[in-house]
Amino acid sequence: MRNTWRVLIARRFRRDRDGFTLVELLVVIAIIAILAALLMPALAQGKARGKNAGCLNNLRQIGLATQMYADEHDAYPAAWVNSTTRWMDLIQPYLSKRSGVYLCPADLQRIPVTWDTNIFLSYGINTFRFGDQAHCFWYGVKGNAVVRPSGTIIFADCTPGKYYCGGGSTFKEPVVDVDYRHPKGSFVAVFCDGHAETKTKTRPADWDASQ
Repeated sequence: MRNTWRVLIARRFRRDRDGFTLVELLVVIAIIAILAALLMPALAQGKARGKNAGCLNNLRQIGLATQMYADEHDAYPAAWVNSTTRWMDLIQPYLSKRSGVYLCPADLQRIPVTWDTNIFLSYGINTFRFGDQAHCFWYGVKGNAVVRPSGTIIFADCTPGKYYCGGGSTFKEPVVDVDYRHPKGSFVAVFCDGHAETKTKTRPADWDASQ
């Protein structure tokens, strides 16, 4: 009997010295893999939400600078003035082009504008023209000509490499040159009153300064 107990105790001590068995190690690895698979989507969603929040902040700053420009000039900036001057050049006294806010965190292409390679641009000005020229931001719109500042988009996530979106007089979804790069096929837009929103769908009135 004593010999039997000695053998059992020796086996126990030997197993303790050997550490994990192969089966136990595989079980631990499987559990870690399952936990990682469960956590990865949540981490990815959290990262995407963070980029969306950063984009909202960028466009709020652009919207604020645009309001300052409009207050001083009694008009919103025109999309294009000449070969070296676009809307972001006009609001530069209120928001430096090298501040980094013109690049959306979710824009992975990081395309610099052709006339100034120091600025990466992810946002475009609304260039829809539903009625007369006086209500098209391509030409610049008088400050008091916008009927609903809180309901009219002026800038939005746009196709990388461009500085305008939604041009023309025909509206359709998805909106031309708007980049739906945020979660659930959404994009971020800033309105003439300076507030920014995440949008998945819009209607013509959202882009029309005359309504």
